[in-house]
Amino acid sequence: MDNDINVCKDIKYSLQSETTDAYYVTSVQEGFELFTKQHFCLVIMDLLLSEIDGIDLLRAIRRAKPVPILVLCSKSDIRHKISALKAGANVYLHKPYELEECLAHAQSLMELYSDLHMEKKRCYTLAFGMDLIIDPERHQATLKGVPLNLTRKEFDLLFTLASHAGQVLSREQLYSLVWNESNGYNVDELVKTHIKTLRKKLTPTGVEYIKNVWGIGYQFAPENKQS
Repeated sequence: MDNDINVCKDIKYSLQSETTDAYYVTSVQEGFELFTKQHFCLVIMDLLLSEIDGIDLLRAIRRAKPVPILVLCSKSDIRHKISALKAGANVYLHKPYELEECLAHAQSLMELYSDLHMEKKRCYTLAFGMDLIIDPERHQATLKGVPLNLTRKEFDLLFTLASHAGQVLSREQLYSLVWNESNGYNVDELVKTHIKTLRKKLTPTGVEYIKNVWGIGYQFAPENKQS
């Protein structure tokens, strides 16, 4: 995202390849709409924009999605650079710059994002004794050898809690991890409803798998027996 179309074109056609799609926009509104509707592994933006304060836009992008951001700016003031980094920039590149350096930063950020994304997607079967087996590859959970009839969200919720066994997760954290959104309508009630139905399906073993932690959220703690 840059007001200078020549800068946009240089970066786009240098990054474009058989495995990488690159887009450029010169309008803030068009760029933000595109960013929110599609999946990207990197944002490259100029901070000195005519339509909006660049730091404000940087904060908005960071709040919207956790994507690496490479900032280009002609300001060399260290305070401005620090403000940009605190607002969410991962790299601050001062103009004028060598295109090769910009591309090297971009490639490094995209590779890091890809590695972290793949790590997040790596899933392993979770087993809690011989009773509860959770297989993310087949999206199936069994209780004492009997498949649990879970909806997709119930399974995702169970797997998320089980993969963080012992850790207390708030409703907001669960919503972000399971629904892949940072905020939404009536988050508390949505998570509570799914927890309630999930608990009912886990009761036959007599083990309290999901524990309420008052004022905070929920904890997956299979060692806690029901009285």
